[in-house]
Amino acid sequence: MRTCVIFITMLILLPFISKAALIPVRNKKPLYTIVLPANPTPEEFHSADYLQRYVYKISQATIPIVSDNSYPGQKEIIIGQSERLKDIGYFSVIDTLSEDAFVIKTVDEKIYIIGGKHKGLFYAVVTLLEKYLGCRKYSPDFEYIPQKHTLELPEINLYEKPMNNYRVVYGNFCANKEYKDWHRLNEIDDVFGEGYYVHTFWKLMRPDKYFKDHPEYFALIDGERSSRQPCLSNPEVLRIMVENLRKEMANQPTRNVWSVSQNDNHYYCQCPECKKIIEEEGSPSGPIIRFVNKIAEEFPDKTISTLAYTYSRKAPKLTKPVKNVQIMICSIELNRNIPIEIDTSSRNFIKDIHDWEKISNNLYLWDYNVNFCHNISPFPNFHTLQSNIQFFVKNGIKDQFQQINNESGYEFSELKTYLISKLLWNPYIRVDTVIFDFIKGYYGKSATYVINYLYQLERQTARSQDWLNIYGSPTWHSKTFLSEENIKYYKACMDTAVQMAKDDSVTLRHVEIAFLPLEYAVLEIAKQDIFGPRGWFIQQNGNYLLQPAMKAELDRFYYVCKKYNIKTINEAGLTPKDYYLSTLRFISPQNKENLAYGKKVTANPLPNKDYNRGDLSILTNGFYGTNDYTFQWLGWQGTDFELTLDLEKLIQPQEISISSLNYPVNRAFYPNRITCFVSDDGNKYNSIGQIEIGNQDRLFEVTRTFTFSTILTRVRYVKFKIDCTKILPTWMTSDGDKSWTFIDEIMVKGK
Repeated sequence: MRTCVIFITMLILLPFISKAALIPVRNKKPLYTIVLPANPTPEEFHSADYLQRYVYKISQATIPIVSDNSYPGQKEIIIGQSERLKDIGYFSVIDTLSEDAFVIKTVDEKIYIIGGKHKGLFYAVVTLLEKYLGCRKYSPDFEYIPQKHTLELPEINLYEKPMNNYRVVYGNFCANKEYKDWHRLNEIDDVFGEGYYVHTFWKLMRPDKYFKDHPEYFALIDGERSSRQPCLSNPEVLRIMVENLRKEMANQPTRNVWSVSQNDNHYYCQCPECKKIIEEEGSPSGPIIRFVNKIAEEFPDKTISTLAYTYSRKAPKLTKPVKNVQIMICSIELNRNIPIEIDTSSRNFIKDIHDWEKISNNLYLWDYNVNFCHNISPFPNFHTLQSNIQFFVKNGIKDQFQQINNESGYEFSELKTYLISKLLWNPYIRVDTVIFDFIKGYYGKSATYVINYLYQLERQTARSQDWLNIYGSPTWHSKTFLSEENIKYYKACMDTAVQMAKDDSVTLRHVEIAFLPLEYAVLEIAKQDIFGPRGWFIQQNGNYLLQPAMKAELDRFYYVCKKYNIKTINEAGLTPKDYYLSTLRFISPQNKENLAYGKKVTANPLPNKDYNRGDLSILTNGFYGTNDYTFQWLGWQGTDFELTLDLEKLIQPQEISISSLNYPVNRAFYPNRITCFVSDDGNKYNSIGQIEIGNQDRLFEVTRTFTFSTILTRVRYVKFKIDCTKILPTWMTSDGDKSWTFIDEIMVKGK
């Protein structure tokens, strides 16, 4: 095995204190008191209590909390708007601070902690614990608390305010309130109306209520009215949406931001009036901004948020958003491997963001640092995070929503959340320092090998210039940063990291979870290279021999997922168990006892060539498709079809089966029904059964095999009539679009 070379010497990055100016605790005995205002606010009391608890965790000393109407002491930590602030002329400072800003200031032997009226005070306390006392909260369930019987602090004169007013790192970690507040993060529900974040047109004017009687309320697309989007030039649409929004606001009076935004599809109205506006404005965003401005005028005390997304990302030429309209710019199309500012493929996005900045002071950024199709796969974009967030801030962005794989088990999700939260507060931190500090604390004895794996992965990715796609597959990078040579190096690092952690269950958990994306990439690439050196099988004399090392890799991956309760591995909710079973199904080739193996199949109409080149031999090659619709599946969009199998000779089938895939996130559904016919001459066919597939199955299964049995005659030809859903169901925001049907292995058993 290739040796993992150590590139980086790890440093213990604890706070450096040149002069111990203040000593709050000596030998487990408190020398200070915490002073609160006589009538503290909940935030002031919480901040004081939190500081007291963490000082105890560090030093085993409990610093007393007293009111500022007590006699002043020489050594005090003064929290909040205390009367003591008058002594240094700071009593009115709190009124000048933005909501999350704070001041920590030492004067003589007193420490003053002042914060803005939202959470600035608590953020100041966390900064004192983290920056000056060495505490870390690496994840919701893992923190580092240094053990010191004596606490020393330097002289401090610190003022901080965030460079982004609203900071979301989207995912499950922030369900832990303490973690969220420690990392100075927000949640959608902090300000947005519940259920009114994005893609809300369909909620504000439901197609199932209005479309049948009033199709004119909806978009004219290709000459026909469609429920996919509303017609924004119709005054009745404005009236209905204002009325419904007013009702929703009455139910949630404390929520200040409400999304009035396009449904999640690529269509927009092309009626004469809407088309005229689009031509005047030079963008489909024109009708949207004119419409949303009118909504905003009805609710001047609220912020109305709308999307600049896909077709609406280009700013209008004439109409400016009114003051209380928020423009939510989305970067969904961009490459995550090259910083936006220097990526030539991002030039249109750069122009769009500049154009929006010219006409609006209320810009919100939705950025994507996630692989939706393969959440657990390596997604090495640490090298672009800082430059991109700096770019957004420099171009007028004040609020950011960063979407990542924010759940334990996904690729470096704890580190990525930790780093992005700090970048949202201050985009100009030293990123390497933060990363090294995290890895040292989170991976313990294994840290050196983890950092070498991450460093090499990032370096190889940046060097490759590959397009890092949020819907990409690890197989796309099998020749570059996930090449066989690179994988050997990465595995050497992580194998050593696991060995180093074997006597520490907590560190072992962290390392084994960090190893999962690499193992997943190996499993997926093996499917692409089925019979090659990185594949699942060796082919000998027409037989497929499974490589034991690959089966062991699959078993280990599933074992670790079960061991640490990893719930899903992609946006569609695929569980590790389903992935394991699907892969087992694939690696159990059906070339034996399958009379359809290698036989010719014809189709009418032909499948889409985007999937496996439309090669019909896929249907009888002996391999079942997996959970991934791009692999070993053939696809038809928006149409019924027939498949005919020629068995080449008369046989007596005992069982005939065909499989399909359900993947609603990617618009793929089982057929509505499958009818099977058989024939001895290819001219006259007799039905042997029909399977109706109910809607209740469509959200819960991934792959399913449909079987016909008890055939009482000898046959040569088998025909499947596949009746498909054709269009997406009404519960999807893209209802009316064409749906997909994917089919894989045809099986015939008999004699």
